[in-house]
Amino acid sequence: MTSHNVLYDPSIFPSPTQFMPERWLEASAPNKERLDKYFVAFGKGTRMCQGMDFAYAELYLTLTTLLRRFEFQLYETTYERDVKVVRDNFIGEALPESLGVRVRIVSELE
Repeated sequence: MTSHNVLYDPSIFPSPTQFMPERWLEASAPNKERLDKYFVAFGKGTRMCQGMDFAYAELYLTLTTLLRRFEFQLYETTYERDVKVVRDNFIGEALPESLGVRVRIVSELE
């Protein structure tokens, strides 16, 4: 079973295609502990990614730097073509003609 199958399973994550960060953020939610075991982006067990902590650190540093410095706007991006997973080749992939989720810098924040 791939991570895409787990993360998009409606019996585990109700409305799996909806952006609902509160499902992870609400520490008092009755199903938070149950959901944590299904977060498999880095694998689980003995085959788990060894660079997971480093990857998280880099993500936090990079994203916070960019988001504090610039204002972004989506650029020629549609859900159906660029975001929706239509095939599973170990990782979920969008349509072959997709150029990916692209953004444009609208302004530099001070």
